[in-house]
Amino acid sequence: MIKPILSLGLMLFATGCSQFSQTNHAANNHVNPFVGTTVLTNRADLGYVPPWRTWNGLNAPSATVPFAMVQAGPLTTYGSGSGYEYEVNTIKAFVQTSNTQWGRQNIPILPLEGNDFTADDFASAFSHANESAHPGYYQVFLERYKINTEITATRRGAFYRFTYQGGQEKKLAFDLVHSGGGSSNWDLQSAGNHAVSGKQGGLYFYAVLNHRIKSIDTYKRNPNSPNLPRSGQGAGGQRRISGQIDVPVISFENESKPLEVKIALSYTSIEAAKHNLEVEIADKNFDQVRQTADKTWETILNKIQVTGGTEKEKELFYSCLFRQFWFPNVTSDAGVQPENLGSPALWDVFRTQLVLLDMLLPDVSNDIINSMLRGSARSGFLPTSFHGDFGSAYITGSYLRGVKGYDVQQAYSYMLNNANTADGNRARPFNNEYLALDYVPEVNIAHPMTETKSTAGTTKTLEFAYSDYSIAQLAKALGDMNVYNQMMKRSKNYTNVFDPETELMRGRLADGTWVTPFDTFYPYYEFMYREANAWQASFFVPQDPQGLIGLYKSPADFEQKLDALFTIPWKGYAVDNLSCFLGQFCMGNQPDFNYPYLYYFVNKPEKSQAILTKLLAHYFGMGPEGLALPGMDDEGSLTGWYVFNAMGLYPYSPADPQYIVSVPIFDKIAITLGNGKIFTIVKKGKGTNIDKITIGGKPLDGWFVNHADMLQGKELDIYLK
Repeated sequence: MIKPILSLGLMLFATGCSQFSQTNHAANNHVNPFVGTTVLTNRADLGYVPPWRTWNGLNAPSATVPFAMVQAGPLTTYGSGSGYEYEVNTIKAFVQTSNTQWGRQNIPILPLEGNDFTADDFASAFSHANESAHPGYYQVFLERYKINTEITATRRGAFYRFTYQGGQEKKLAFDLVHSGGGSSNWDLQSAGNHAVSGKQGGLYFYAVLNHRIKSIDTYKRNPNSPNLPRSGQGAGGQRRISGQIDVPVISFENESKPLEVKIALSYTSIEAAKHNLEVEIADKNFDQVRQTADKTWETILNKIQVTGGTEKEKELFYSCLFRQFWFPNVTSDAGVQPENLGSPALWDVFRTQLVLLDMLLPDVSNDIINSMLRGSARSGFLPTSFHGDFGSAYITGSYLRGVKGYDVQQAYSYMLNNANTADGNRARPFNNEYLALDYVPEVNIAHPMTETKSTAGTTKTLEFAYSDYSIAQLAKALGDMNVYNQMMKRSKNYTNVFDPETELMRGRLADGTWVTPFDTFYPYYEFMYREANAWQASFFVPQDPQGLIGLYKSPADFEQKLDALFTIPWKGYAVDNLSCFLGQFCMGNQPDFNYPYLYYFVNKPEKSQAILTKLLAHYFGMGPEGLALPGMDDEGSLTGWYVFNAMGLYPYSPADPQYIVSVPIFDKIAITLGNGKIFTIVKKGKGTNIDKITIGGKPLDGWFVNHADMLQGKELDIYLK
């Protein structure tokens, strides 16, 4: 989505863009890269009065291509997730990397003009009216310096075009002391008349400039300035960094053409960064790079084509789909084989984004898993990534979906190491207790608060039980029935933290007694639960929904508990990571992503559908700008939830190669799968609930469609009543 440019000062830019815009196609034009950059402030939306800036997306409108090392874009606020906060009207720098996590904004640069700035004050005001973004492209007009900035990108490089309009001396600042978390380890050196090189932390760069460098000057910061960076901003405490704090500024010989900067990155060396630049960007002009990025995004986004729906729904769908291909990022240099990708944020994305990659880009899934296994070869364990042990669920689900381009026996051995090693420092945290007790006990703490750090034992028990189930499925596929039986037995360990009195999952001490007192509504980060209260954690048993129901007095009793889950109002707790509630259900965080479907298992799918319809219609594209998400996107997890549910499919149990079916937003969805087959979903009728479902013209047995049927290119018809 390219927003209109209103400034008369940008007429030249707008004219120059018109020919390029004609080459854009449908899918790209539905993407709005600003979705997920705004903040919610309304209590009715959030569920509480926000005492801080809430985490409603934490995305950035950066220029990037799929799975790139580079995400080049604007930074308004250091230490703020992606670094871009829509409501802030000044740009401090343009960074070469971004993320929905903290501490990932690196190599900040900013074009300057003249001498009316200091090292403590050189940020520029801007207006959203003079800002635009499109897949692979970002543009903004810096009002302070009258500089129009355009950015495009390759996998390891960024290309800047700065059009100066003020007529004064052109300059370029490298604010290398700043990053998402602060960095005191940096360097910048001349590499000739038209190049500079350097590093920030462990990230190296090499930049080529089309203007001759006149000088590189050091601008001194005031050591007592409140603008000095601090480390650990955003997710943790704040500590002023030490070391070199000044700002190197490049001045250029006077030339009338726009200043162009090509900058490439490497995690290896400056020489490797230079190599990456030479391979990807050195011999190309700005429009060539931009057009390549545009075509790359168009190809990948066109893998799903939708018919019907409103323009707003298409914008949300493709904007969310766009986010599925940002992460994980390539970490190896150009030409290095095998190519290495960073480890995915497993706890966040195994539920949505990684499953979508299995469907659409199995080669990328193979690269991710192979990269994980190369790291595991050094440790002997799969990465556990933040919480839980979901590498096993990801690899099992991928394998059962036919993604098999890796050593599955090696992966299986690492899964078993994770599951069976009684050393919580090497594999699953607190796994020794889990193996001894069949649950992870909680510590007896007298007055726990939200921020209390403990075992999060109830959540770990539920998650480890699901991972055990995942391992069992791979064991079965590999013919290892002894492990299958063992792990299926362990997959029932969720029953050990079910409290029949409250009918919720509850913390237990090592002696078997329940944590007391027990407030079912109070949220914790790491006490009993991981980022949840009892309601938000208690129904995570995707491997055995019927077994979960069996813990209740009757299916009707379970249904009443679900009714309470979705209707008892949130109690107004203001907690990072938890926002936008439907009753106690939290749309803004991962733990209860699959809960809306629970009514299916008591034969009340219409109740599930009413909840899904409300969530899709009102909990995405929120806020006055219509750009907010209900919570932190976490590398595509939340936007992935929207993509799946908008299509009428959801990987209820990601380790299983099947998807639960609901009513899609669109009339028709055509999905080009990794094997080249087109799987089509067709909505028939005008009702709001499902009457019947057919796959390949035959009645679907139950509510789940199998991945194997999708791979054959069968049509899924959803008849409504």
